[in-house]
Amino acid sequence: MNQENMPLVTAVIPVYNHEKYVAECIRSILNQTYRNIELIVLNDGSKDRSHEMILPLVEECKRRFIRFEYINRENIGLSATLNQALAWARGEYFSALASDDVALPEKIEVLVDALEAKGPTYAAAFGNAWIIDDAGQRIRLDYHERISENADGGTHADIMGHYTRGRKINYKGEEFGTYSTLIAGNYLPAMSNMVRTNAIREAGGWTPGNMVEDVEMWLKLSKTFKFLYVDQPVALYRWHQSNSMKVFTGKLRCAALVLLAKEKDFCLEHGLKKIWQDQYAGILFSLLRDKTVPFSRKISAIEIAESWVILSGFMRRVVKKMLIASHLHTS
Repeated sequence: MNQENMPLVTAVIPVYNHEKYVAECIRSILNQTYRNIELIVLNDGSKDRSHEMILPLVEECKRRFIRFEYINRENIGLSATLNQALAWARGEYFSALASDDVALPEKIEVLVDALEAKGPTYAAAFGNAWIIDDAGQRIRLDYHERISENADGGTHADIMGHYTRGRKINYKGEEFGTYSTLIAGNYLPAMSNMVRTNAIREAGGWTPGNMVEDVEMWLKLSKTFKFLYVDQPVALYRWHQSNSMKVFTGKLRCAALVLLAKEKDFCLEHGLKKIWQDQYAGILFSLLRDKTVPFSRKISAIEIAESWVILSGFMRRVVKKMLIASHLHTS
């Protein structure tokens, strides 16, 4: 690809407590084949040695990138951090990468090339990603998200296979990234994304404090734009014990329930009532069964999400029984 006139890409690395991985993550952007990149690294109040691991790379980043910024500050949360990066961005494209993941060398080149070929009706492009362990070795995950050495149909070494397990969705076709498939459960690989910056701005950016910021953004964009799937791995997704989806499971369920409640009217207006109901009920009952979530937080999430209004009389009685059981367990 002739890159002389290629658009500027804003690469963003939000950092939080990833001292073991952040240098490798930054270096994966340094090693991109695509040249026209600006990079912003934001250390969101890490309590470990992430800051010390970033400092030795600052001068190299200043030499390599069109623009470079390193911000080290107190914690404000991921959504607010992404909004800060969005305000700084000058690139036509925006790509955020978690500080424990790795971009393969051709990620930006491949995804920008694909979006340039498709045109402005496509807001984002996603590639696949290999799954790696704490040490950077490629692994397979089974249906229960356990590391497995069995190379059969029940395990996956790639993130798209893992995310879509058990779902009847043709993610290599026109279904990819449609609102109707996303409202039934997110499967877009955040580590493999490239998004048009103006599309994010038109969507209003991210909601501060929302812990399911990626799901919210994909739902916003899918109402107006198409998404493109590029069928090749462009990143490495690191599977380890401090993944936010493991550490903050209960909080994520609460946030997902509230987000889904906000989507109710849009779903009803577009003939997606059954899909919405199934997903809402699934998240609600997963939250109620989650013994790690305090009783008060369950009540708060249910009230914010207006579950009492949404549920039928029978379902309300079921929920109340589960709440009583939850309260007895945690009290």
